Amino acid sequence: MQPARSARSVSRRVSAAFPVVFLVVFAFSAALCAPHAASGQEFGPLPGDVGLDDAPLAPVPFDISALKAMWRKRIAAIKASGQVPIIDVESSYTPKKLDMPRFARQMDDNGVALVAFSPQIGKKEYEKHGTLWSDDVRRLVAADPWRYLPVTTAGIYPAWTEEPERFLDVTMKKAVEDGYPLLGEFEFRHYPSPREYKRGEMFRDVNIPIDSPAGKTLFAFSERTGLSFQIHYEIEDQLLPPLEKMLSAYPGAKVIWCHLAQIRFSDRARDYGPQFVRKLIENHPNIYFDLAFGTPDAKYPVSGEHQAHVWDRENGGVKKEWVDLVSAYPWHFVAAFDIGGDRMDDLPEKAANERHFMAGLPPEVREIVAYKSAWKLFFDEDI
Repeated sequence: MQPARSARSVSRRVSAAFPVVFLVVFAFSAALCAPHAASGQEFGPLPGDVGLDDAPLAPVPFDISALKAMWRKRIAAIKASGQVPIIDVESSYTPKKLDMPRFARQMDDNGVALVAFSPQIGKKEYEKHGTLWSDDVRRLVAADPWRYLPVTTAGIYPAWTEEPERFLDVTMKKAVEDGYPLLGEFEFRHYPSPREYKRGEMFRDVNIPIDSPAGKTLFAFSERTGLSFQIHYEIEDQLLPPLEKMLSAYPGAKVIWCHLAQIRFSDRARDYGPQFVRKLIENHPNIYFDLAFGTPDAKYPVSGEHQAHVWDRENGGVKKEWVDLVSAYPWHFVAAFDIGGDRMDDLPEKAANERHFMAGLPPEVREIVAYKSAWKLFFDEDI
């Protein structure tokens, strides 16, 4: 059964105070009418070959109503092409590494309707300027409004880990003022990724208690505004009770726990499995899970273990117990790729992996987790 969700009103005022705003609004209107150059479908025009640094800033508050009109057309066009559209709810990017025309083509070729790209603040930028917020998403949306869901700045090292409460203050203020429909991923417990481990980037070993003052502020903000937020929270038995307490204390918070069944040290996670997740959903209908995890063969180099526990590596496909769980509660699962600044070329592989997982689901469930559940969660409406 689909749980009730608290609605959030999103401001749709568009300022026209400066000439650049008129230019951006004009670009939005033109994009709304233009067909996809290659396919003839309403996939949306390909963005120009311009660096994001040179793109104008989209007006804020974001005109979510106008953006949704484009996104609905794009989703319908992808469906008409014979593919199940995918909304990627969890990815991040480095602006200077994003080849926008190429990435747009990859999205179109792989049936990816929207990417929720969260900008990252690098170490140099933080150390030199003390930067806690990035407006790069506004440039992204201005350059290609058909393909990107506005998301707040990623809660990662160093801005979030060094100054979690100040980072949150800025994020909450901008999220409300600018009309963001989704908060980025906040790393509470994070192991270095396989690539980070190989590069020796141990500063990515993050441990901020979920029930810390910053955690309580974040949960309370979500409960108050109805905005969803994402958490990176490694699966460890000792970390489960604090999360459950927070879900109980803030039942209106919309929490997306990233990386379903991504277990990198099995001896630390003996209590986690489909039955635990089922119980968590039944007791806390405010919890959601994204489906960003590795391929069946992916191993975590520190432990040497396969890290994506949804796969049936003996018989192929997805383990039946995970299929049964997702099929029972499809509105609690959302598609995700976890593209990052150091892996900007991975979209085709990520999309293929997501479709490999979804192929094991019943068709009606497949459509829900691919895009319908995310749309319902973010906008409180059906599509």
